[in-house]
Amino acid sequence: MVNENEYHVVWFDPGGTIGWAYFVVDFRAFSRPEHKILRWLKYWDCGELSGPEQVQLSDAVSHIDRVLTNNSFLTITVGGEDFELTQLIGGKNLLSPVRINAVLDWECHKRSIKYQYQARKLRTGVTKERLKIWGFDGRFKKDEFAAMQHGITWLRREKQKSLSKPWKLSEGSIMNVRWDCACFEGKPCDLKHTA
Repeated sequence: MVNENEYHVVWFDPGGTIGWAYFVVDFRAFSRPEHKILRWLKYWDCGELSGPEQVQLSDAVSHIDRVLTNNSFLTITVGGEDFELTQLIGGKNLLSPVRINAVLDWECHKRSIKYQYQARKLRTGVTKERLKIWGFDGRFKKDEFAAMQHGITWLRREKQKSLSKPWKLSEGSIMNVRWDCACFEGKPCDLKHTA
């Protein structure tokens, strides 16, 4: 059964090997300013896809489809690291990230999902040491680590936006949503929100 108060994030780090990270976070992480993302993190996983580029892409699309399966009104973000030309040597693999992002963008478009791009430099504040402190313990390979960095960065950016625009919680239907505020219990408002 789907919990409509879950936010799913699938992030890819495209290149010769595709790193991926997947997070499921309860909406309550974004419904009140004092709520922390890690407190409401329900699940996470990461890995790398290797082999010929077409096989990696097929596997990446399968990851997206697995998340979407049986989830009719799922809140999902799928994204990847935006391409930045940092070297001029690399042969035909130099533009591999561009090809991978283009295919994933198109596949997301076919599924009515906007593929998000995030600059490489935004992820550098998330180190392996910080991941460990936050409870993400593992021996991350290079590309899965980059995908984890991006996923965590995206979640932190979404949390920052929610400080001024909190998310609503659903009560069994996407048509029946409410603010996570005391006013819904007949008490004075304790959250800035708009009607």
